[in-house]
Amino acid sequence: MSTPSMPARDEAAPSVPPPSLVAAPEPRPERRLPRLLAALGGLGWFLCLGGSAVIPPTRIAWMMHEDWAAHILGWLFFRNAPWGLPLGAAPNHFHPYGSSVALTDGNPWLAVLFKPFSRLLPVDFQYTGAWLALCFVLMGYFGARLVATVSPRAVHQVLGGVLLTLAPVMAARFSHPTLCAHWLLVAMLWLNLRGNPHPSDARRALWLAAFFNAVAAGTHPYWVAMLFPLTLALAVRLAWEGVLDVKRAGAALVGIVALDGVLFSLFGYFGGSALGAEGFGEFSADLATWVNPLGWSRWLPSLPSGPRQGEGYGYLGAGALLLLAVTLLSLAARWKEARALPWRRALPVTLVAASMVVYALSSRVTLLGAPVADLSGPYARLATLTNAFRASGRFVWPMHYLLVCGAVLLVARLWRQRPWVVTVLLGAAVAVQASDVRTERSPLHRLGDFRRLESPAWSELKGAYPHLALFPPHVQWVCRYNEPLVNALAYVAYREGLTFNSGYASRTPLELAEECQARLPRGGVAEDTAYVVAPENLPDFLRAGASCGVVEGLPVCVAGTRTDTFARRLAKQPLRASP
Repeated sequence: MSTPSMPARDEAAPSVPPPSLVAAPEPRPERRLPRLLAALGGLGWFLCLGGSAVIPPTRIAWMMHEDWAAHILGWLFFRNAPWGLPLGAAPNHFHPYGSSVALTDGNPWLAVLFKPFSRLLPVDFQYTGAWLALCFVLMGYFGARLVATVSPRAVHQVLGGVLLTLAPVMAARFSHPTLCAHWLLVAMLWLNLRGNPHPSDARRALWLAAFFNAVAAGTHPYWVAMLFPLTLALAVRLAWEGVLDVKRAGAALVGIVALDGVLFSLFGYFGGSALGAEGFGEFSADLATWVNPLGWSRWLPSLPSGPRQGEGYGYLGAGALLLLAVTLLSLAARWKEARALPWRRALPVTLVAASMVVYALSSRVTLLGAPVADLSGPYARLATLTNAFRASGRFVWPMHYLLVCGAVLLVARLWRQRPWVVTVLLGAAVAVQASDVRTERSPLHRLGDFRRLESPAWSELKGAYPHLALFPPHVQWVCRYNEPLVNALAYVAYREGLTFNSGYASRTPLELAEECQARLPRGGVAEDTAYVVAPENLPDFLRAGASCGVVEGLPVCVAGTRTDTFARRLAKQPLRASP
């Protein structure tokens, strides 16, 4: 492919590189201190958001609530399970159907990393707190690397990196830890917006993009759905600039698609009853999402939005909004310098990010929560896609970070002859952003407690009953779900090395819905299972010949033929059928 022709001014002085958003060289190895400081700034902000309470790996009580409980129990049951395929498979969870770390959003890469050391780790062990801290650290690191492409000054790199760590959208995702990996987006923007003047640079950029896609594929499918389009934008730009052959760029994209598919299969993302679920059109982004803090701002009021549009939360923050306003004024004031910038470099990634914003708005476009357009017709044929990625509002994140990164880069580039101006502007943006965010809104400041079942009777199950079950099963979004009871019993099952039949997962077998309505287990009361039975089902168990008693206030039944220690304990506090 021939190299596209450059403007006349470039042809007249080919030895002088064109002005660029990414004109400055990468820092030398000895200039890594700014990246470290920006990373530490991210860690410091995480601690301000309550992170110190969740980092210690032996603290698990804070996770035994809502989505966090699904994540940690997915990991704990996988930890007890034998190795198998898919990686992350947990046949002992949602027994007898099984589940996986992937389907409980338990962070497959980390689960697979820690499982070989399971016997060395304490019984109570979680990696989610450290993962959240790492997300903030890497956000600062890649933010600093991005700023380094336009400014060699350490203070600019640190301030730019720290500003990105202050993004309210990342703190607002604490309830979904695997969706806090926003650093992946900034890393991809770094690849898209930096210079790649030589074919070797272009190939390295695509290798890095493949690595980030691999990390995404073992973290959460939504990241792949965002990162691959950004990778496509990178490949298009490299081919468009003539730095990389079209065939080589295309081959790289095919390879990355194959890599993502293999990892999805390897980690079991294709398990469960289906790939889709309801909610598209409701879990969307509002047209005012960039300026709607939804309670996170000290300076700006919350605006109306739909009841489920928190998934499309895209508030930029007062500091970022201020910097964007300054950027627009700077473009007007320094129009001559602005015109000389190679804007086409940012065109592919901008178009891709804009297309994701369109998808984020979904089939029901709203402004301040009120419908303004109905696009259900065009989306009717895309049901497979929209059901799989029903929380379309999350797709505002690439544009969110492109706006903030673009503002930082433009300010640093347009005022590079007056670096003190850049320092003042970025410093002001960081100060305003930090003071604007209501840190008390962080879920990490409102951690609950976990009521464990402590009776020694539960330890008597080990070796005698391989299975512990709630009957009927309790499955979130499928049938009744008593969260404290499910989590307490699931922890008992994990601690004693038993299987368990209830819980919370993103996708569950259809057969579970049928069992929720059953009066007795399929095949009758099993010899190898201890059942915690709902009061209304107790008469059916007793009529079926089960032996039932009370443990910590819970009705528990086993087969009437059992004479083991646990069965004898139940007989000491028997439950009998009403006359």
